[in-house]
Amino acid sequence: MLFTDSMTVEEILAALTEEFGDEFNWFLLPADNTSFANELKKELSADDPFLAGKIHAIAKCGSNDDVLFRSVTYDSCLLRIYHLTYSACNRSGFPKYVDFPDAKSVGEYLLEQR
Repeated sequence: MLFTDSMTVEEILAALTEEFGDEFNWFLLPADNTSFANELKKELSADDPFLAGKIHAIAKCGSNDDVLFRSVTYDSCLLRIYHLTYSACNRSGFPKYVDFPDAKSVGEYLLEQR
């Protein structure tokens, strides 16, 4: 599967879902979903740079607590998959996450993890 630099994360997830059907275990979240973003805010330390932007939960893995988030500021867009712990008292290094430089990298990672 080939992802292009011009594809959005949403387009990439749609392409993966079309290609692999039920074997692809990620699903897009409604744009108005705030529950996962609110949970992430509870889990992150106050100085985490991800909190500097407006946080959107984009997609959720159906087989675990991984959620793909976008943090948008006036001059940047950060993409991370966080493994939510549903605990506000996390030890250092939690919640675990994977950073992505762009949507294409997200697609390649999800394809590799499939």
